[in-house]
Amino acid sequence: MEINEHIENVKTKGYTILENVVDRNECDLISEKLDELEKIQENEFGREKLQKMNELGIVRAPIEKDEYFKNLILNTHVFELISSLIKDTAILHLQNGVILYPNEKHGQAHFHRDITFMNFISDKIFSLSVLWVIDDFNEESGGSWIVPFTHKMSEWPSEKYLEKNAIQVITKPGSVIIMDSMLIHKGGDNKGAKKRRAVNHMYTRPFIKQQIDFPSLMKGKFDLESKISQVLGFWSIPPKSVNEYRADPEKRTYRKGQ
Repeated sequence: MEINEHIENVKTKGYTILENVVDRNECDLISEKLDELEKIQENEFGREKLQKMNELGIVRAPIEKDEYFKNLILNTHVFELISSLIKDTAILHLQNGVILYPNEKHGQAHFHRDITFMNFISDKIFSLSVLWVIDDFNEESGGSWIVPFTHKMSEWPSEKYLEKNAIQVITKPGSVIIMDSMLIHKGGDNKGAKKRRAVNHMYTRPFIKQQIDFPSLMKGKFDLESKISQVLGFWSIPPKSVNEYRADPEKRTYRKGQ
């Protein structure tokens, strides 16, 4: 589809799907990286503790340990749509690897909105959720369920309405689901025999707090003048003092236009 059609889809239905953004070999590489990072976090926190915290299968901020994941953040096809819908000053709110185990409960299995700090509807998009499909999304593996048009509902619909109008996303590895973060959705149940992996991003307007403080997490790892630094939030850090606020424009931590 043309980019204008994707833009219209997100604005009207609340979501769109970009197909074949990366190939199967790239998906296999991402799978390997997510599995390795998952092992690292299980060694660090313990599987039992992660289960109690509903964090099992959630690989938070993978870019911290593997800079490969900046490629997904700045993917040209995806970020073109982000820039068109929010602005090119959008920053990364979160980056999470998602691993859905066969026949196990998970924390995203209920209907929800990703942007939980807004209890009102805006005529402007505040946040976009971007889900990279790494393994097949289908009925067996537990493709996500979305409820079109609910991003414009100020009142939470009944459970009956949600169940009746929900659509399961069926798509191939390498696709990217982009939706208004106010769209109501839920993760599917993995009834298959294999793990189902994805990588989730949220991009927001720069005045919204990040889930993870990426400027602190990634300090010194990227050129401050690079695009990845802007997207990670290095250009929208509130000044820590009056002196910082009154610094020369090129030295300000919160830059003009952000």
